[in-house]
Amino acid sequence: LSLIKSLTKWEESKMDAITRKARLDELKGNQLNIAMTGIPLRYKGTTRTEIVYRIPLDYLVYNKYNGRIGSDVLSYEKQNGVLNAELDDDKAIIEKFLYESKIDRNKITMDSLLKNGQQRYGIVTSDGTIVDGNRRAMLLNRLFHKRDELGYSYEEVEKCKYFLAIILPDDAEEKDIQQLETIYQMGEDDKLDYNPIEKYLKCKELKRLGFSEEDIAGFMSEKPSQVKEWLSILDLMEDYLKEYDYEGIYTRLEKTEGPFVDLENYLDSYKKRGANVRSADWTYTDSDISDLKLVCFDYIRARYEGKEFRDIAKTGKDGSIFCYKNLWDSFLQQHQENTPVDAQTVEELRKNYPAEDLSTLLRKRDKDWTDNAIGQLTGNLKRFSQKLGDKRASNKPGELIERALSALQAVDCEQDSFVNDPHIEEMVREINKLTYEMKKILERR
Repeated sequence: LSLIKSLTKWEESKMDAITRKARLDELKGNQLNIAMTGIPLRYKGTTRTEIVYRIPLDYLVYNKYNGRIGSDVLSYEKQNGVLNAELDDDKAIIEKFLYESKIDRNKITMDSLLKNGQQRYGIVTSDGTIVDGNRRAMLLNRLFHKRDELGYSYEEVEKCKYFLAIILPDDAEEKDIQQLETIYQMGEDDKLDYNPIEKYLKCKELKRLGFSEEDIAGFMSEKPSQVKEWLSILDLMEDYLKEYDYEGIYTRLEKTEGPFVDLENYLDSYKKRGANVRSADWTYTDSDISDLKLVCFDYIRARYEGKEFRDIAKTGKDGSIFCYKNLWDSFLQQHQENTPVDAQTVEELRKNYPAEDLSTLLRKRDKDWTDNAIGQLTGNLKRFSQKLGDKRASNKPGELIERALSALQAVDCEQDSFVNDPHIEEMVREINKLTYEMKKILERR
């Protein structure tokens, strides 16, 4: 039964594509539908001169893997099944992703479309899939079909039921479409308009289609070394998702790009054992590097950024907690013993809350874990960041002793814990021993 339904759905899609193609072919035969001529288009290695047509939006479907919303769509499909852009319900989901990707920017573009019409043409395939211009097409659809809700008359939005676009030849293949989409959507002018994760996913998709890193760099106006780095960072991001059972749910990477960029650079340096890790005072193994990665994953999950996060693994002359074996061993032990685990697995969440949206459940799962873990994560890192600072200042004895004196002077000896905690007595004896040794060294001068 499931197979029959899948085949039926495929046949319906196939017929829809055939119908759209026939209508576009008919449209091209009418000179009244031409909006612009002489438009240059780089296609299959040559520059062609194309025509921009005035196309009814009903003849078109969204490209659901559009670079602007790739992470949203892939994450949704991982959790809920494949989206079909030709079905009204799925089309509405895609439109929601497109609109919410940049709400403020979309409102500005809607105003411009209403006042000035479509100023930038798009690109569509011969069967009506939008290659470039998904966002503009969505906003035109919104203006026209939701005109009553938005308070516009038919006359005000009549022009919005058409999309201006080049229609690609019949021989356009997936590689050609992806290449054009990348060039037109992720060129230099548009990069800031995309969520950070999208460029990583686009690189992965283009690699899957057989493009080299040099090819991809050309499409995206980047250096090949940058593309290679992005692919490595995405591998690390996907390791992170697997660690928490979020494989393929890229929306769980929101607001994490910076720490992943830093961590990938650190891990790469430690693996290569290059000059910038010479500050390490021990011979670490691949297993130690794996421990470091997992610890940093927990801090990334808690959205812990900034200087203190970098203190865990930073390379270079100043080093990090990982560079000093005694610091790292103690830090790792405290982390592993005290960092809480999730109350429920993803599988248990699915079973216990079958009617709930999984994305909502996963956000709550991360928040609950973070609420329980953040105190331990913050306290442990701050303690060892201070110890690291002491290590870095080991050649500045005056600075360290002044710091220690200030800390000792701040101790409230009237607290019950001062006399009742055996660990405090042990540390006081150790302090006394150290100051006695320092005093003897000073007396021998």
